[in-house]
Amino acid sequence: MLLNRVRAINGDCPFDFLIRNVKLVNVYNNTINTTDIGIVGDRIAYVGTKRPCHSALREMNGEGRFAFPGLIDSHMHLESSMLTPAHFSDTVLAMGTTTVVADPHEIANVMGMTGLEAMLNATKNLPLRVIVMAPSTIPSLPGFEDSGFAVGPEQMDKMLELPGIGGLGEVMDFNGVADGEENILAVVESAAKRGAILDGHASALTGERLQAFRAVGIDSDHTVSNPQKLNEELAMGFTVQVQESMLSEEMVKAMNEAPVQNRICLVTDDVPLPRLMNEGHLNYVASKAISLGLDPIKAIRYTTINPAERMRLYDLGGIAPGMIADIQLVDDIREWKPSTVICGGKCVYDEGKLKISSKSYEFPAAMRDSLNLKKPVCDDFEIFCQCFGAKCGDMAQVNIIHQNGVNLRTERVKATLPVTEKNGRPVLDTKNYCKMAVFNRYGKTQHGIALIDGLDKFNGAVAITYGHDCHNLVVFGKDSKDMLAAAEKVIESKGGIASAANGEVGVHIPLPIAGLLSEEKPDDLLGMLTKFLDSCKAMGFEHERPMSFFTVMSLAVSPEIKCTDKGLLDVLNKRFIPLVENITDGSL
Repeated sequence: MLLNRVRAINGDCPFDFLIRNVKLVNVYNNTINTTDIGIVGDRIAYVGTKRPCHSALREMNGEGRFAFPGLIDSHMHLESSMLTPAHFSDTVLAMGTTTVVADPHEIANVMGMTGLEAMLNATKNLPLRVIVMAPSTIPSLPGFEDSGFAVGPEQMDKMLELPGIGGLGEVMDFNGVADGEENILAVVESAAKRGAILDGHASALTGERLQAFRAVGIDSDHTVSNPQKLNEELAMGFTVQVQESMLSEEMVKAMNEAPVQNRICLVTDDVPLPRLMNEGHLNYVASKAISLGLDPIKAIRYTTINPAERMRLYDLGGIAPGMIADIQLVDDIREWKPSTVICGGKCVYDEGKLKISSKSYEFPAAMRDSLNLKKPVCDDFEIFCQCFGAKCGDMAQVNIIHQNGVNLRTERVKATLPVTEKNGRPVLDTKNYCKMAVFNRYGKTQHGIALIDGLDKFNGAVAITYGHDCHNLVVFGKDSKDMLAAAEKVIESKGGIASAANGEVGVHIPLPIAGLLSEEKPDDLLGMLTKFLDSCKAMGFEHERPMSFFTVMSLAVSPEIKCTDKGLLDVLNKRFIPLVENITDGSL
C-alpha cells in the first residue's frame, strides 16, 4: 500500500479516488487554496494540482466546495441520543462527524463491565470511528447516590486492559480530587501509571483547587462556562473543550484572542435526539460558534486537528499526504452542512444519501431486564411530616429547587408551606410546586423527594429511567396519581419514558436496552419523542431544554442543588440538606 501511494503520485498507477477542484482549508498553516486531493486506500496520497500523468479509478468534481477534515468530537456520550451505536453512526456521519471519543459512563452506571464491553463490541465495526473511554466516576458522587456499579482502582485496571479502551473517562468527582480523597485518586493513578489520557470535569473549581485537579495529571475540562475560566485553564495547560451551552459572544471573543490555539476544542458532550436530528451534531456547535463571531478556520481547527492531537490520533485531523482520508465537502464555511463525507477513503454520504449502513449489534439479554425496584404507591409521592410532630394548620419551612426555565443550573431557595392532612397524617400542601421523586432501581427500597419551583402551569406527570449517570427512576408531577401512572408504565416496560395526566398514561417510549437506549430507527424515535414533548407542552410544562431538564435534575455533580435517590443534595458543599427544615405552629 505504501508503494501504491508513491506510485500514484508519480503517475505509475491510478489513485483510488481523486477529488478535483476544492477549496482546501489547511489546518496546518491556516490557508485556503484551490487544489485536488488524491486518495489511495484509506489514506491521502497527494494534495496538489492534477498532472497529465495522474489518473484515478474514480473522480469527483468538488465544484469549488470547501474541503476540510472530518469532525472529531473529543468528549461525548453516545447514550445521550437514546440511539443504538449503529443508528447513531449513520446519523452523525451525514453531519460530517467521522470520529467520536465516547465515555459510556451512562450504560456502565447501570450495567457495569457488561455494559462497557457491550458498547465496545457495538462500536467495533462501525464506519464511524469510536474511541471508547473507561468511565472513571461511578457513581458520579460516591456516598450521595446509588448506581448499579462502583469504580475503584481494581475495576479501573480491568477496564483499561480491555482492547479498544482509549483512556480515562471524565473525572467528575472534582471536589474529591481537590480534597485529596483516596478512592478517586487511586482510580486516577491506576490510569496515570499506564500513561493513559486523563479526561476531567471541573465545573466548580478555580484557583488552588483547580491547580490540585491539574496536579494529578488530569488535563482537560468540558465544563468551561466563562472566559475567565477558559483563560485560567489554558494557563494551567488544560485542553478546554467548549460545548454548545457554554457559547456566548464573550466566550467566543476569548477563544479568538487566546494566545495559544492548539488546546481549544469544540465538543458536544450530550445531544438529546431532537436536537441532534433537528439542528445537528458537532457541525451545529461549530456553526453556532461562528455565528457568535468565531473565526471559521479556528472553528475547523477546534473540531479537527486540536482534538486529534488531544487524543494522540496523529494521522487524523488534517488533509495532507499520509493522513487518513476523512474529508467533508461543504458549500458554506460559516454553516456546516456537508454535501459529501468521506471516511477512511470511502464515500459514506453524498447527494443527500448515506452510501453505507452500519451493522446492528445484539445486546446481551441481561441488558433488557435491568430494573430492580418495588412498584411505588401513591403515598411515596407525598411529603409526610409526622416526624416533626406537625399537625394540620402548621407551617413548614422547606428547601426548594429553583430553576429558571432556561438553563440547567439550579439554586436553593426557601419557602413556607402549609401543613394539611391526608388519611389522618400531616402532609405538606405542595400544589404550587412540582414534586420530584427519585427511586433507586438497583434493589434498594429508598427514594428521595424534592420540590421544584417555576413550573406553575405543569398539570401532569413524567417518569423516566434515562437521566444522567445513575439512571434511577425519576418522576416529576403535581398529582400523585398521575405520577404513579407514569411510573408504573415505565416499570412495566423495563425502562423508558412516559407522560400521564388525569390518571391516564399519555405517551410512552420504551427504552429496552438498560432503560437507556431504543432500537427504533432515528426518524421513528424522533417522532415518538416529539409526541412526548408535545404532551409535556399540553400539560403546561415550560422549559427551553425539556429533555435536558428531565435528565439532569437528579445529577449529583450538577450545581447547585439536585435530588438523588438518597435525598436533597447541596452539590457544591457535598452534603444532604433536609426538605423540611422546621415546623411552626400555624395558630401563633
